[in-house]
Amino acid sequence: MKGRRFKLKRKGAPNPITEFMIEVRKALIEMGFEEVILPMITSESDIYKEYGPESPVILDRLFYLAGLPRPDIGLSENSIKKIIEIVPGFSKTKELQDILRRYKKNEIESDDLVETMITELGIREEQATSIVDNVFPEFKKRKPVPTDLTLRSHMTALWFPVLSAAQNKWELPIQLFTLGSKFRREQKLDATHLYSSYTASFVIMAEEITLEDGMDIVREFLKKIGFGEVDLRFKKATSKYYAPQTEFEIFVKHPKTAQWLEVGDSGFYSPVSLAKFGIEYPVLNAGFGMERFVMIRTGETDIRQLTYPYFYKEVEFTDEEIAKGICIEEMPKTETGKKIMEELIKTAETCKNEEAPCEFVAWKDTINGKTITVKIWERDTDTKLLGAAVLNRIYVHDGNVLGLPEDKAVGTPTGIRYLDALASYAARKIEEMIERNERELNLRIRMAKKASDVNIGIKTSIRRFITSNSKKIDIRGPVFFGVAATVE
Repeated sequence: MKGRRFKLKRKGAPNPITEFMIEVRKALIEMGFEEVILPMITSESDIYKEYGPESPVILDRLFYLAGLPRPDIGLSENSIKKIIEIVPGFSKTKELQDILRRYKKNEIESDDLVETMITELGIREEQATSIVDNVFPEFKKRKPVPTDLTLRSHMTALWFPVLSAAQNKWELPIQLFTLGSKFRREQKLDATHLYSSYTASFVIMAEEITLEDGMDIVREFLKKIGFGEVDLRFKKATSKYYAPQTEFEIFVKHPKTAQWLEVGDSGFYSPVSLAKFGIEYPVLNAGFGMERFVMIRTGETDIRQLTYPYFYKEVEFTDEEIAKGICIEEMPKTETGKKIMEELIKTAETCKNEEAPCEFVAWKDTINGKTITVKIWERDTDTKLLGAAVLNRIYVHDGNVLGLPEDKAVGTPTGIRYLDALASYAARKIEEMIERNERELNLRIRMAKKASDVNIGIKTSIRRFITSNSKKIDIRGPVFFGVAATVE
């Protein structure tokens, strides 16, 4: 397929979580904090320094990192035989042995192995991948080997080494913040727990700073991001990396449940933990869950539906959103086509009650020396030019899409009338007739049974929502709309 066939639709939208994080970042910078990036990976030994004797219990909530060791692969007679079946006449065994040796010594990156085989052995891509997949079982038999490195479960374990390095380089007070992901091996994923979530964390290291100072700073921060009503509660059992009786949890009320939701935690780092990293000054730390704040803002009660709506949340549309997802499908593309559409509508409205059989010229003009005539007609007897439903309009009521006469309208209007959609369809087909140098066109739409019968389009996601919620699309009715076009 060649040529340009696609253009981006102008329908961009921000994610509410990352959009909120931008607000948080701006607020912290305005308050005087400097942004830093903390490593994603921390060693087990730093966790022991942070938590002390509590560490063995804490470690089971962490994700440990593991790696696949590179296999030591030799070329046996059986291997060479299999390679020749894949690459007839293959003779570069020494070159392949050299490639495998360099791969083992990390001189060839994993994602470059196949390309190196193609280049140096002169074989095709499918042959190289087949050799890797079918000749060397060592690749498939590898098992992950764990390390003592972990993904950060919170920012605290990363702040200690950062502050240790910074205290002799920067002037006090040191006021730092970071935004990023944290990972926790939760025992279950539910409405309030995910493996991965976003956090904002800040630290203040100063010669003198009190708990009251810290609580005021937390309140100031929350007020700047729109949460003036907060509840700070001291914990009875303090985390080991906090000094006793300095840790407090931060709560904000959820608007839907009226319950106080924990959004953060703060306190002074323990002198014992600080001493293990050689940190000489008191440090206030505060950490906040970004998703928790956004749940409160949006009224969401399930963190899974907020973060991964495509997996956990059923699509919901209001009547107004459904109405916006309904459109006229085929539209004229030229000024001539648009004029034909307008004249078809005007003629139909003027002559709608004329007794049939009858026909009326809606538009006539000469283009490139050819006369084009467009008529609207009805040939049946004992009826009128237009069917009873042709002037119906599309409405959305309680999730249902309905075609109704204007005097029986209910719900949210789409602004679409059957007649307008049919005239638009006819005009587009006449344009195509002219483009193909055809001499005549006859269109006849008798009954509307489904939306497409009257040139009405409904977005797939909205159709799915309507059917999955046992709603209906009912646009049935007699339209008896006939159009003829001739070229002379």
